[in-house]
Order: sequence, then C-alpha cells, then structure tokens
Amino acid sequence: MNDIIAKGEKVLIREKRYEDGENDHNWRANPELAELDAAMPIRQSLKDFLRDYENELKFPTPWVHRYGIDTLEGEHIGNCMIYDIDTIGGQCEIGILVGNRNYWGSGYGREAVGLLINECFKMDNMKRLYLHTLAWNARARQAFAGCGFREVEPVRRAGRDFILMEILRENWLKTRN
Repeated sequence: MNDIIAKGEKVLIREKRYEDGENDHNWRANPELAELDAAMPIRQSLKDFLRDYENELKFPTPWVHRYGIDTLEGEHIGNCMIYDIDTIGGQCEIGILVGNRNYWGSGYGREAVGLLINECFKMDNMKRLYLHTLAWNARARQAFAGCGFREVEPVRRAGRDFILMEILRENWLKTRN
C-alpha cells in the first residue's frame, strides 16, 4: 500500500487502517497495557469500538495524526501518534504503544520513535517535540533518552507522576551531522 510514512530497518510507520481496529481494541482493553498508557482499560464492546474507530478514521482532526507501526513483514505491532499539534508555537506531543509483547525490548519501539521524530522535524515550523511518560517506567524513559529526549521536569496529572521529556529541533539537527 502507499500509506507508508517512514521505514526503518525493523519497522515502518503508516497511516492507520480499519483493519487495525481489533488489535487496538484488544490492546486498550488489556489492563497491563492500559497501565503503561496511564489509562483505564476500555470496557466498550468490539462492535461499538469499531464503529467509533471507523468514524475517527473518516473524520480526522487536524491537531492529531495517528499511525500504525508494522514490522517490515507487515505485522501490526503497535501505534504511535502526534497530538496537540501547535503549528504557531512549533510544538507537539508524541505517544507510542508497542502492543505486541513479542516485540518488547528488541528496539522496535525505539526505532519507531526515531522515525516519528524525523517525520515531525520535516515540518519546517516544528521546533519542539515533547511527551509525558510515567515516572516509574524506567524502560520507557531510557528508550526515549536513547532517541534524544531529555528529562525536563516531574509533572503530576490526574493523580499520577509523570516525567516531561522533550527534544528540540536544534539538538536533533546536531545529532544528524
């Protein structure tokens, strides 16, 4: 398909597809994965979820871009997104979930984040990317740091402790040379 956004050595990032819906439902309903995303597991039926999911795909919002993460062999293993896109201020937040545990700890998520960073900074006006990761999630913090993010400050939201991390365009450019 011609919906590929970026391709690495292990993964590719592509536009979301309706076929991703069942995996997305299963991942969002999983208590362990929901906890890693600082969310409650969804209780919505697959049928209702797919109806809403289809509407999200048909009517996207301009300040959110959702992508699927596939292996090079075409297996859908997770999702990433850019949201709270501020084209005036030149910043946005990113998020990632590798839902398929078979691909944890092997660099798939880290590569996907790196590809997403590159795509974001292709936008000339983008100066800063940031994210919030759970303070206790050392593995995620280490992976984000390995992609160039630096820890900025602790943040408390909805009764949870997060670490605000960011990467600035100027620092990203230095690593590209």
